[in-house]
Amino acid sequence: MYKARHAWGFLSLPMLLLLIFTFIPSVMAFGLSFTSYNPFRPLEFVGLTNYVDAFQSSLFYSSMWNTIYYWILVTPALVVLPIFVAILVNQKLKGVKLFRLVFYFPVLVSVVVTALLWKWMFAREGIINYFLSLVGFEQIGWLTGSTTVIPALAFVTIWQGFGYYMLFYLASLQGVPKDLYEAAELDGAGFWQKHFHITIPMIKPMIFFVTVISTMGAFKEFTLMLTMTGGGPLNSSTTVVLLVFKEAFERLNMGYASAISFILFAVIMLVTLVNQRLLDKNPNA
Repeated sequence: MYKARHAWGFLSLPMLLLLIFTFIPSVMAFGLSFTSYNPFRPLEFVGLTNYVDAFQSSLFYSSMWNTIYYWILVTPALVVLPIFVAILVNQKLKGVKLFRLVFYFPVLVSVVVTALLWKWMFAREGIINYFLSLVGFEQIGWLTGSTTVIPALAFVTIWQGFGYYMLFYLASLQGVPKDLYEAAELDGAGFWQKHFHITIPMIKPMIFFVTVISTMGAFKEFTLMLTMTGGGPLNSSTTVVLLVFKEAFERLNMGYASAISFILFAVIMLVTLVNQRLLDKNPNA
């Protein structure tokens, strides 16, 4: 009873903050999605009109496709690459802590600073095109081409994010029993055989966790798009969250923006449930 009172005491403030800044605004936004709310006009109930308009909008579909395309590029890379990096920096090597710091350093840099840095590097006269020109390639409009802009943005996200997920895997690797590796070595297993048959199965719960949070992060990303491209060229990098921002704060179409937000919420929930279903099917996860 004593411990329970203290537990509720510690939980009460975070729960109150969560209620004020998350649950109540979410309920209010859901209510606004059924209105034509504009700060300069009276509130008017419009039923499902905003949702119908969203599903009839070509811009909404292109934004959803850009979001899914970005997710397909980002999430597999952020799930797989950090595993290999974590395994490498988990070895007992001289100076390995320096490598951990180097890989984690991009996480410490502000997203806006990262976006401005890579915007300069991806410019037509930027350093990337300069190095490509040295080996005979023509200049590429990384952020101005409709086919290259999403891969360029995905690359920046992977560059900044894989050190963050590396830490999750590194922590998970600490829990893998060493005697399993010793037994595998006695059986003649090599370096990659040990990690493929022991490490990967043992850290499956963490792999699913990283899959879920990197998926949610990919669907919610908009700072890079806003800072580096503004959604261009011709809405080629406009994601759903960026569309919500533009509808809400540039066109002041709050009701429509709220409806799009809840459609995106439903998509993220569906993807999360699929991940959870895969997790439940795996007895080791």
